[in-house]
Amino acid sequence: MAEVTTLRGLKRFFTFPFEGADWQKRFVIGAALILVSFFIPIIPLIFVGGYVVQVMRRTIESQDWALPAWEDWGKLGMDGLRFAGVGLAFLLPGVLVYFGGMGLYMLSALLFPLSMQLAEAGYIVYTLVPLFFVISLMILFISISLGMILTLLGTIPLPMAIAHFVAQDQVGAAFRFKAWWPLLWHNKMTYLIAWALCSGLFWTMYYCLMALFATIVLWLFIPILSAPILFYCILVWAAVFGEAYRESVETMA
Repeated sequence: MAEVTTLRGLKRFFTFPFEGADWQKRFVIGAALILVSFFIPIIPLIFVGGYVVQVMRRTIESQDWALPAWEDWGKLGMDGLRFAGVGLAFLLPGVLVYFGGMGLYMLSALLFPLSMQLAEAGYIVYTLVPLFFVISLMILFISISLGMILTLLGTIPLPMAIAHFVAQDQVGAAFRFKAWWPLLWHNKMTYLIAWALCSGLFWTMYYCLMALFATIVLWLFIPILSAPILFYCILVWAAVFGEAYRESVETMA
């Protein structure tokens, strides 16, 4: 069982969204849905998530990588909901810790002015609120740091968990750690390459878009520019980790 240390045909990951029949139409639909999500949150992204599942499934099954047609919207919606559910489950601990600390801090900040007025009026108990404010500030810094760590810990294995769910077509498969963790660990160099490739792509996209904020006019076009770029990035993400999963299964056989 030899470990695969490189993804095969790296160029293919960057070019496949622009290949195949009707790729222009299929790409534009995905980018348009992301653009619409800036005005109608969540719902369009559910269908984009379902499409990402389709792309990853085709990669895992070693089919033609050409972009699939946008059809069977009910299936796309269901796959998108399952995709979002798995992602939320892995990222929820970090999100809860982060926003829990933020909520506690905001509560203490709201109570602080009132407590000072009540303390001046002779209500001694309210003199403890400034202490609560200081403690909540400390908790805020701790929760931000811990939340980021937990989110990172959830993000690292998430693509393999999603790939296993896609391959098995069962949401529960994403949480069968004993089934997919050996695949990740056995082919860890390929997984690391996939992570570095996708992280570099997303960070490049992020900095390019942030550069637009330095301009006077172009920042107005960020939603229009970011929609196709983001759609391209997630297509590459789906194919890269789908291929990494397929290689892991093959080398473990």
